[in-house]
Amino acid sequence: MIRIVEHIVERLDVLLHTVYGWVAALILLLLGYIAGHEFSVCLVVAVTLMDACWGIAVSIKRGKFALSELARLTVAKIAVYGCALLTFIGIDKIAETELVTSVVAAAITLVELWSAFGSMLIIYPTMPALRLLRKALTGEIASKLHIEPEEVEAVLGEFEKRKKSKE
Repeated sequence: MIRIVEHIVERLDVLLHTVYGWVAALILLLLGYIAGHEFSVCLVVAVTLMDACWGIAVSIKRGKFALSELARLTVAKIAVYGCALLTFIGIDKIAETELVTSVVAAAITLVELWSAFGSMLIIYPTMPALRLLRKALTGEIASKLHIEPEEVEAVLGEFEKRKKSKE
């Protein structure tokens, strides 16, 4: 038995003398830390990436493809959201619950979904479900396109007029 423990310690010593060994150890430590909150973490990452995909679609439609800016923004969002989630996971571990992390993850998911709705409305301005949110999303669209909200209203109003004239 002692020989087996010595062998394990030797292998760990060899493993921790490489960069890959330290990276693997940190990943395993992180995975152990978020255990029990995987769904919340994965949902936030997935919705953030979904918003990035819609942002890429908007950039392509506008002919101003800015992948590096979008990548920086997405990495920054994941870093900020990750720090928040890790903090609240710690609070949940102290309180022996999963409620706080779930509520924070739900709030982050709604914020990212709202942002994605803005991009969707830019691409599909006449979609009925998105048109219901048009007034509320005007500011979001203006910030995405770097224009004034009044200009967004004018453009969306023009789409509305075109649709009515086709009917």
